[in-house]
Amino acid sequence: MKSLVSGILAAVFSASSLFCATLDNHPHWKSERLPDLYFEVLARSAELETRLQAPDGRFRAKIPEPGTENEKSWRVTVMQYIYVPALLYTSEHQANRLRGDKRLLEMALRSGDYLASIISSTGKFTPTVNGRPTSALDSHRWLYCWAEVYGLLKDHLDERRKADWSDALVRAATALAAKLAPRVDRPRYIAPFIGTSPNHYGLWAITIWRIGMILGNEEWVQLAEPVLYRFVREIEPGGYWAEHDGPTIGYDYLNGSVAALYWHYSSDPAALRAIRLNTDFHIHWTTPDGIDIHTVDQRNRNRFRVRASWGLFTFCNFPEGRRFSRFKLLAALGEGDNPLQALGLNALARIAQDAHYHTDGPEAPIPQELHTYRHTLDRPAVVKKSGPWVYSMSALLSPPSTHNQFFLDRIVPISLWHEYSGHIIAGGNSKGQPELATFMVKRADGSTSDLPLDALISGSWDADTMCVAHEGFSLRLTVNPENNSAAVISVQAERTYNRPDTVFLNLPLRLLPGGELEDGNGKSYKLAENEIRLSGASLGGSLSYNHWRIALPESARFVWPYYIYTPYGPVRVPQNIRSAMGVVSIPLTPDSSWLRVRFSVK
Repeated sequence: MKSLVSGILAAVFSASSLFCATLDNHPHWKSERLPDLYFEVLARSAELETRLQAPDGRFRAKIPEPGTENEKSWRVTVMQYIYVPALLYTSEHQANRLRGDKRLLEMALRSGDYLASIISSTGKFTPTVNGRPTSALDSHRWLYCWAEVYGLLKDHLDERRKADWSDALVRAATALAAKLAPRVDRPRYIAPFIGTSPNHYGLWAITIWRIGMILGNEEWVQLAEPVLYRFVREIEPGGYWAEHDGPTIGYDYLNGSVAALYWHYSSDPAALRAIRLNTDFHIHWTTPDGIDIHTVDQRNRNRFRVRASWGLFTFCNFPEGRRFSRFKLLAALGEGDNPLQALGLNALARIAQDAHYHTDGPEAPIPQELHTYRHTLDRPAVVKKSGPWVYSMSALLSPPSTHNQFFLDRIVPISLWHEYSGHIIAGGNSKGQPELATFMVKRADGSTSDLPLDALISGSWDADTMCVAHEGFSLRLTVNPENNSAAVISVQAERTYNRPDTVFLNLPLRLLPGGELEDGNGKSYKLAENEIRLSGASLGGSLSYNHWRIALPESARFVWPYYIYTPYGPVRVPQNIRSAMGVVSIPLTPDSSWLRVRFSVK
């Protein structure tokens, strides 16, 4: 992992930049440091949630109309929120204004009683809504939070409740330990070997470890500790835990939280090294509006909400990490004052974990505040900030996982961001969607190819070039921010086989339904579910949207909406207009000449 930065802080940020509105003078959240901000946000959320908790102890985001509550719309993972009232009731931190508030104790007790009631005699999770069963997916997440709550409230429980809670914890932990044990000696802690994602495996281990510590069960501690010892040592040099092959940014926050909690209780120097590397990874692969950069993520794409739901306490072991955590939380809160709406119950539960395990100290500047920086991974991937521009390229390759719906194909995506408009090119990996690959080859027989044979990034502080080998073509791509308002993508194609195939440059554009798109002829289009196809004269040489304009050659084509593959849910490519993309496709002339696509922002 390498990182080059300019020591000059950006003096002026645009109105769209979140820094002025968050780190310095947020309109609603006044705490200027952590963990004070954590407690301010948690207290506000608890005051709202006291009116929303269901009679049976379940947490809810809103009160349903009589007779309309649907068990399928409620996820038991929201029961993680039990952490919030328990921490607020017990924490002696000076910023906690709700310490000792009996309403919070009652809230935590009622939710804990509900949790005890949904753990069967065999340790199986059986959540219900009004007596009807609902999904138990990811129940280990609330089990961990409940274990922490038991530790916080043990002295506030009567003997009957203490017995009920501890007995249920034992049943659940016994079942979870049975899932963990067979995987302990697997060759590597990555999905192909352990049969689940490392984030699940790490969370199982840290949950068993903490329950063993809290309940005094040394057998569970001894089962989980070797797993955690190995887990922190399997971090890649680039600062991430590989799930299949390379980073998965969204889930990596969970992995970091496992390492940070292990560090807190073990003082294992390998854990400290892991969270140092992980902090460097996350703070560089985040745009100045707080969004993760998806080009290197093999599990998710097209998620443009700020993630502040896991592991901020991981970063708070370091000065720049504390500033980054505060920035991420404020960016996630946005401009409103309702943390239930902005974050949700699951995220707020993990903000409680952040407050509980916060490491205090000074802050230091973060890359988002620098005028320019350049950062590379241990794999061929780069991100660079240049004034108001941020671009990234990923030349990561891996064998396609054809039988696993969750791992995306690595299709060498690029991204482009500007402080006025946010993401313009929203590159990310996909599966079975060649139209989203940066380079797509169309064969003479009509078939397509989007998986490169090889790829690399040749770069320095001055310029980065992504070089991609497809069967039959040698390709190059550069991104050059010319000034604060213009950037140029240059592409070169050279034929290596004497075959009548065609190679295309594809640029997935982030467009939002309800917005206005304008072609080069001045015609406007309302972005909705109706299809828009433009080419040649109808395209008019350009597209304009949300402060930016892209100048295009006559051969370019554009389509909206292009629906995105998702590994979740019953349909792989749902027609979800909220996550649709607009895609520009340009055929390349394979004669080594350079094609230039110019972006301008006003």
